Amino acid sequence: MAEKSGKKLINSVDSCVDDNLEGYVALNPGVRLLKGQRVIIRADFEELQRAGKVAVVCGGGSGHEPAFSGYVGRGMLAAAAMGSVFASPPPSTVLAAVRAVTKHNPAGCLLLIPNYTGDRLNFGPAAERAQREGMRVATVIVGEDCAQTARDKSAGRRGLTGIPVCIKIAGALAEEGRRLEDIAHIVSTALANMATIGVALTPCSVPGSGPTFTLPPDEMELGLGVHGEAGVRRLKVMTAKETVAAMLDHMTSTDNTNRLTLQKGDRVAVFINDLGGISHVELNIMAKEAIAYLESTGVKVVRALCSPFMTSLEMAGTHVTVLRLDDDITHCLDAPTLAPHWPRPLLPEGVTDRCSPAPLQLDYVNYDPTTDVARGVTLTAEEGGLLQSMVRAACQAVLRSEPTLNMLDTEAGDGDCGSTMARGARGVVEELCARESGAIACRPAQLAHRLAQIAESVMGGASGGLYSVFFTGVSTALSQEHVDDTWTQALKQGVDMVVRYGGAEPGDRTMLDALQPALDSLAATVGSPATHRFQQAVLAAQKGAESTRTMKARAGRASYVRASLQHLPDPGAVGVVTWLSAACDVYSDAKAGQAI
Repeated sequence: MAEKSGKKLINSVDSCVDDNLEGYVALNPGVRLLKGQRVIIRADFEELQRAGKVAVVCGGGSGHEPAFSGYVGRGMLAAAAMGSVFASPPPSTVLAAVRAVTKHNPAGCLLLIPNYTGDRLNFGPAAERAQREGMRVATVIVGEDCAQTARDKSAGRRGLTGIPVCIKIAGALAEEGRRLEDIAHIVSTALANMATIGVALTPCSVPGSGPTFTLPPDEMELGLGVHGEAGVRRLKVMTAKETVAAMLDHMTSTDNTNRLTLQKGDRVAVFINDLGGISHVELNIMAKEAIAYLESTGVKVVRALCSPFMTSLEMAGTHVTVLRLDDDITHCLDAPTLAPHWPRPLLPEGVTDRCSPAPLQLDYVNYDPTTDVARGVTLTAEEGGLLQSMVRAACQAVLRSEPTLNMLDTEAGDGDCGSTMARGARGVVEELCARESGAIACRPAQLAHRLAQIAESVMGGASGGLYSVFFTGVSTALSQEHVDDTWTQALKQGVDMVVRYGGAEPGDRTMLDALQPALDSLAATVGSPATHRFQQAVLAAQKGAESTRTMKARAGRASYVRASLQHLPDPGAVGVVTWLSAACDVYSDAKAGQAI
C-alpha cells in the first residue's frame, strides 16, 4: 500500500486552519466564529444562557474534523476552541470560548479536556482563570485509550473516539437542565466504562510537513493515537475479522491494566471511527466483525454507530470504542441533537435495542421465471448435446484468452475485461457444462435465461450487465413458438437489447462492433448451409473487432481516454469473437452442410 502523497487542497499552510473554520461556518450558519478567535460557538448561545443550562465546551487541535467544531449545536457543545493542526489551542482561546458561553450563565460550564499533555497544559490554566473571574467551571479529563498495557506512562490514557462520545453524553444532560456536578459525575462514570483501540494502514500527512510516520506495504500499526504517534506494535496486514479480534483481544486482555472488563449479558455501545481515509466498505465490514465478536462472548450490542467521529487528517485507519451502558448513558446517546456531525442510525419504529436483523425473505422477490421460458424452440437430445458442447467450448476459449483480454483492456479500461469474462465462463462451466444431462440445452430459451442469470450474478460490472441483457433478449426470442430464422432473430433481439440498455451503437468501439457484423452476415446468408453461415458470421465479427483499432470510443470507460492513446482493438469486441469462433468450430465439425 502506497504512502499518502502529502498533496493538499489548501491556500497556504499558515491559513489552512482559519480557512477551514470560515468554510465550516459558511456551510453551517447555525454556528458562528468568534471574532478574533479560533472559537466556534452556537449562534443561539444567548438562549442557552437565558434557559440557565450548563454550557459544555471542548476543543483541541485542528485536523481531527468533525471534532470539535462539528459537535457544536443544541444537545452537544456550546462552543469549541480550536488550535493549529495537531496542536492544542492556547489558554487565551479556551478562555474566550468559556467566557462566551459562561460569563452570563449561572449554570456554569463543563470543560472537557482531551488527555494530552498540550491540552492539559492549555485547558487547565484557562479553567483556573475562568474560576478566578467568578465563573462556575468544572473539568473532566477525557482519556479512554487502552493501547498501553501498563500505567507507567506519565501522560496516561489518551482521549480518542471517547471524546465525541463524552461530548454527546454531557450535551444531552445539559440540554435536559441537569446540574453541573451531576453531568461531570455521569461523564466520569462513562469514561470508567469505556475503552478504545486503534489500527492504521497508512500515516497521515500534516500540511507542510509530510507523512507522520512510515509503514511497509504489508504492515499495519496497532494502538496508535490521532497525531501520528506510534502504536504499541506492528502487525502484518490481516483480514478485517482477524484485525478486529486482535484489537478487542488487546482491549479485554487480563494482562492489560487499562482493559475494559466485559461479562456475559453486559449491554454495550460500539463506535467505529473513521480516522479520515478509510472507505465505507471497510468501515461497515469492521462494524460487522466487531459486533459479531462481542456477541460471540455473550455481550449485548444494543447500540452501534459508525462515522468519522475524530479523524487524523486523511489517515487510513479506524478506532473501535466499546462503552458499557446503563440507562442514563443509553438515554444520553439516544437524545436528539442539532450538531451536524453526530451520526443518526436508522432503527425500526418502536425498536429500543439494536440487533443484527436476519435477511428479509420474500418469496416473490426470489421467484425464478425459468418455467416461463420453457416454451419455444425445442431441440432433440443430440442437438441439445451439441449446443452444450458449443457453450463449453466457448467458455474454455474465454478462459484461455483471459490474459490477452486483460492486456487489451489496460489501454483504455481498468485491465479486468478478461477476468470479468472468465468469471462468467467459470460460472457457466460449473453450473451448466458440468452436468451430465443436456436437458436444459434442449430448451434453448431456458439455457439463454440461465446464461443471463449467471452473467448478472457472477460477472459483475458493466460486462455482466451487458451480457445479461444480451442473453435475456436471446431467451425472449427463443421462447417464441413460431419465428422465421429463429437463431438470427434471437441474435437480433439480443443485440437490440444491448443497444437499448447499454447506450452504445455499432461504431462506438464496443462489443457491438463484433455482434452487429455477425448479425448482418447471418441475415444476408439466409438459405445457405449452416456451416457456411456460421463461418461467415465469425469472419464478419473478426473484421468488425479489428476495425475498432481506429474507432473513437463513444461509450464505456474508453470514451474518457484520449483517442491517441488507443491503438489496440476493443477487448469487448475481441471477447465476442473469442467465444463465437470457438462455438463455430464445434458446430462446423458436427453439423457441416446443415441449415439453421
